[in-house]
Amino acid sequence: MDEDQITEPSDRRALPFPEQLVLWALRLSVVGLKTGAPTDHPVLLAFRKVGAEPAAERVGLLTRIIGFGAERRVQIGVPCAFTVTEDERRILDLVAIGQSGVAGTLMLRGMLSPAACRAAAGLCTELAALLAEAGVFLQRPAAPPRPLRVPANAPSFGLVRAALS
Repeated sequence: MDEDQITEPSDRRALPFPEQLVLWALRLSVVGLKTGAPTDHPVLLAFRKVGAEPAAERVGLLTRIIGFGAERRVQIGVPCAFTVTEDERRILDLVAIGQSGVAGTLMLRGMLSPAACRAAAGLCTELAALLAEAGVFLQRPAAPPRPLRVPANAPSFGLVRAALS
């Protein structure tokens, strides 16, 4: 497939460079945590190239918090995988909103224990600040559509009325 034609948001090749960098570093750190392979140095070099060397340590700590504080199996792919999992997307979104000064502790609920959620959110905020200092900005996720407000006195449809009865 021609990379110029990739439009699927769940394909890592469609992500902007800053998101690809964080995703790659996160994935590589997970490989290191699982296998014991020394992956800290390549991550450090990658962040050094963009002027955000201290961010490498935060990614390593974040990986450990996710690994040891998970309430369920967290889906993080291998570095060469094309598909971005929902869990990876949530982590990238948490870093992106951290650059706006918003703490998204609840974004990881259901994935991590409450204490791990707080710790991971704090690290994502620190990671976001370190990346921003280096001029590396992730795209803030679009807000989900708001549900339509239906007045209480509005007539209901037959199926809805039957379901509510």
